[in-house]
Amino acid sequence: MNIAEGSGKASDKELNHFIDISIGSAYETLAAVDVLLDNNLIEDKDYQQLFTLVDKITNQLGGFKKHLRRRL
Repeated sequence: MNIAEGSGKASDKELNHFIDISIGSAYETLAAVDVLLDNNLIEDKDYQQLFTLVDKITNQLGGFKKHLRRRL
């Protein structure tokens, strides 16, 4: 959602800001998943799958940020 909002902005610098927000949102999601694990609401294997997905997503977002910085 943050990326969609940022893509409508006028510059790559503004989009980069929304990518930062997206990365923060991904880590917030992981923190919520930590709470689920701590309260035995999900199994460790499910946590590991979600952790891996968040890791991949944040790495992709980081790569996109680098790409945009090169264009600035």
